[in-house]
This record gives sequence, C-alpha cells and structure tokens, in this order.
Amino acid sequence: MIIDTADPNNVVSAFGLAWPEALRIHGSVIRLAFPSVLFMTGYGVGIAFLIREYPGLAINISALSLVSLVLSLLLVFRTNSAYDRYWEGRKTWQDLKVNSRNLIRSYWVCVMEKSIEDSVVKRQAMKNVAAFIISIKHYLRGEDGLEHADYDGLLSPDFRLHFSTRSAAYNYGAIPASGSNSPEMVVGHGQLYHTQETTEGWQRTGDIPLPSQILYELQKFTEHIQDNHLVHLQFYANLLGGLNTLGNMLGNCERIVSTPIPLAYRIHLHHALYLYLLILPWALGSMGLAKTIILQFVISFMMIGIDCISREIQNPFGYDANDLPLDAYCEAVLIELSYALHHRAPKALATTEDTIASTVANAKDAGDSGDTV
Repeated sequence: MIIDTADPNNVVSAFGLAWPEALRIHGSVIRLAFPSVLFMTGYGVGIAFLIREYPGLAINISALSLVSLVLSLLLVFRTNSAYDRYWEGRKTWQDLKVNSRNLIRSYWVCVMEKSIEDSVVKRQAMKNVAAFIISIKHYLRGEDGLEHADYDGLLSPDFRLHFSTRSAAYNYGAIPASGSNSPEMVVGHGQLYHTQETTEGWQRTGDIPLPSQILYELQKFTEHIQDNHLVHLQFYANLLGGLNTLGNMLGNCERIVSTPIPLAYRIHLHHALYLYLLILPWALGSMGLAKTIILQFVISFMMIGIDCISREIQNPFGYDANDLPLDAYCEAVLIELSYALHHRAPKALATTEDTIASTVANAKDAGDSGDTV
C-alpha cells in the first residue's frame, strides 16, 4: 500500500493534463491567506494614491531593511517550530505502526493456546492492539465514543458494554476472574474498598482516555498468559516492553497536541508582521502606483502565507490535506492484523474463528463495487 503519492516532478494531474504544483489550489494556504492579503493590498492601494498626491509622506525604503531581517527570523523560527511538531508526529506514528505490528506478531507466535478459550482471548488481544492504534487517531482528533466504523469487529462486547454504561463492576478484559479478583473476594472487600476510595481523597470523576483503557486490557491479557504459563518468561518481558513502548508513543502524541506555540510569541509575531505590512506601502509609494500595488500584494502573500503554513502544520493529526494520513496508517495495521488472523499460528489450535476477516473483506468488496459504479 502506497501512502505517499507525491510526484517527484512536482506535477499534478487533472482533466487529463499535467499541471505544475504552482497552479494547485487544494492543499495550499491560499484560502487562509487570501482575506488578509486582500485587505493589505487594498490598504496599499489607498496609501499609494495618497502618496501620489502628497509625495512628501513617503519614507525611505532602506529604513525597513533592518525590520525585514528581524521579521524574517521570527517567521523562520515559527515555521521551524511548526514543522518540528509535524515531523515529530510522523516519527511517532511510524513507531506506533512498527511496535503494533511487532506486538501483534509476538502475540501470534509466542502465546500458546491450550484451549479454545485461550485461542479466543489471544485473538481478542491481537484485535485490541489494532483498536488501540485506531483509538489514538480518534483521541487526537477529539472524537469520543465507539460509534466509529473502524472499531467494528475489534473491541469485545463486554468492553463496549462497560464503555457505554461506565459500570464499576466490569472486570477488564474477556478473561474470567479468578483468585483475588473472583466475585466472592470482590464482594467481601467491596465495602472496605469503597471506604478507602471516599476517604483517601484521590478519586476523580473523569474517565481515562480510551487508548489507556485498551492498554489496561492488553496489560491484563499479558498477565493472564504469564499466570497460566502460556508464554516463556523472556517473551513475557518483551511483551511488557512492547506495551510500555505503546504507552510512551501515546504520551508523545499527547505532548504534541497539548503543547502549543507560546501565546506571547504568536502575538508578537503577528504584531510585527502586520505592522511591517502597514508601513510597507509608505516606502513603496515613491515607486509609482502600479509597482506599489504589485509589490504590496506579493510581499503580503509571501509573509502571510508563511504564517498560515505554520498554523496549518502545527497540529498534524486532523483531516486537512497537509495533515498526516492517519487513516492510511491505521489501515496498514488492520491489514497486518487480518493477515495474522487468516493464518494459523505456530502454537495455535486446529479450530479458530475470527470476525475481523469478514469485516475487512466486506469493506474491500464494498469499496471495489463503489469504484466500479
């Protein structure tokens, strides 16, 4: 699957013709920059007419050279800061893809299946890995809930029920409770736990993010296979390391989203940018009306466009043309999961069933039929 389809020759195909990217509208910042550019150009036209009537109002253009240098440095720093966030997001999502693939493959190969129950739980854990990646995508976009179609066939009915009802009695995961987590023990110690919860002062009413809840599911599965001797100790340590790495990647994404460019810097940059563009026509007015209009438009478009690009790429997890293709990254993980579920694992039982395989196949058939239509 090819994710990056950029033409190395910077050519865009449309209407059967090859157009250079300089003529491309989709993905550019023209729509964002146009209102401000139009206003500054109109302002420049008015100042040009004024200076033509009163030439003594014009200022020496050399006085703006030092201001231009300072403004350029501010814009460069703004753009580099925004692109650092974009590039950091790209690296983080590549690490998410790699680690989720490794974890799915490790579950598939390293976890033994001594019963049908082991097989079902193991395959659910593999699905939870893909659900974790998808949940990060929706979490970063501010999309709560499980109604999104890409969760279909991944999360267990018990988990969905818990998520919809927020039931405190839910025992995370599809693994039967045993030992200290058995219903008898929970009932016996329920009152004591409730007393601790209401007196220690640490309880909170908000829910943890969905990706963290899925990580709890994966952690419980990892402990289950260790307690039931379904995995060798060295592989168990590797699985724990993989889960911790996924948690770190989630933290990296949260850091990118929740750490904006400092407000004081953004305000000062806009002050400097628009003050410069407001003064610029007074220096260009002596060149003539036509030259003033053209230069005011070009310089305004270049500088305002740079600022708009910075705003466009500083949060790379949305739906814009300049954002990262998170849907394609998640689809790559789903394809990896589907491949594993369609093939019998080295330590698997003879009888295994799956639900995501048919889901992926049906989605693919529907897409092919849609393309045909």
